[in-house]
Amino acid sequence: GGINRTGHGGGMAGGTSTALSSAQQPQNRSSAHSHYSGMSVGGAGGPPAVVQLPQVPDTMRQTDAPPSDRERVETEIIKSLIESYFSIVRKNYIDSVPKTIMYFLVNHVKDELQNELVSELYREAEIGHLMREADDIAQRRRTCVEMKELLEKALEIVNEVRDYNSFAK
Repeated sequence: GGINRTGHGGGMAGGTSTALSSAQQPQNRSSAHSHYSGMSVGGAGGPPAVVQLPQVPDTMRQTDAPPSDRERVETEIIKSLIESYFSIVRKNYIDSVPKTIMYFLVNHVKDELQNELVSELYREAEIGHLMREADDIAQRRRTCVEMKELLEKALEIVNEVRDYNSFAK
């Protein structure tokens, strides 16, 4: 729909013009300010009234008169704002490309690779092989067990000597 004179969306679905009641029509069309009949500049401290714009023409007419300085400045400001807007939109699209690639490609590959590795790891035929102790670790474990047994025997001998010395006094 279009935008009606009160600034709210509405109007006819397919066109750019909106139907207005006679109460909403600007009363004095000869005045330069009649197109903005509802505008006030915060006079009584309250919010400004709603700006009522004229109905949008169906076609644009080109005039032979050159644009005024104000129209030229406003046109340049609008051009600058549009260029800035499209620059921001372009940057957002450029920034979204790596994010999209990461989301769809890399995360999919990561999940599939993890599933494949886990399924390979937990195959029944491989459990015994995977759980077997490595040869060097087994040798270190046997050495530690022997050292523990020797230290326990040494502790017993130290305790016997201590007990013998305490009875001898």
